[in-house]
Amino acid sequence: MSVLRRYTLAFLLMALSLPLISYGASAGTVVAWAAGLAMLFGGGLVPPAVRFAAEDPDAI
Repeated sequence: MSVLRRYTLAFLLMALSLPLISYGASAGTVVAWAAGLAMLFGGGLVPPAVRFAAEDPDAI
């Protein structure tokens, strides 16, 4: 998986998590809220993981 695809995945996870968190909070659905929070957390971890896993960190 290329670096661009990883950053795109992180963006999609974070962008889709916000409406899910909002829906879960307003409707009182704990499962939707927790899933959105997990997606937000996972999307936030992708960029540092890409940075630390790079063979040459200065090239990114």
